Amino acid sequence: MALNQRFLTALVVVCFVVNEVVCRQIAESTVNNSDSDVSEGRTFGHHFLKRISFAIVPGAFVVGVITTLLAALTVVSMKGLGVGLILLILTIGQLMSRAIPQAQASPLAAPVPVIYSHAHSQQPVFLEKEW
Repeated sequence: MALNQRFLTALVVVCFVVNEVVCRQIAESTVNNSDSDVSEGRTFGHHFLKRISFAIVPGAFVVGVITTLLAALTVVSMKGLGVGLILLILTIGQLMSRAIPQAQASPLAAPVPVIYSHAHSQQPVFLEKEW
């Protein structure tokens, strides 16, 4: 058991030493190269604006398509609402006409025929209204 503890302790120490050496090498290489590199902010640099400019065109297209589809859907919905409103008004008028009692008018006399023929004549007689 003591051998295992010594082995693990030695392994951990070796890992820390290797990590320290690697970190120092990386730090020295970045110090040497920092003078030659031009540092640029990552948030609003040239590359970010270039990516955004490429993304604006498809985004605007999608927004335009969605706006057009919503406008067409609104027109179709308004048309359906108009037809439904007209049918509702007609139905209410029909129900009111059935519910309200009507005064019974006297039956109308039969209209005078425009063409009148006698049994003894072959030609029809055309009647005109005398006002």
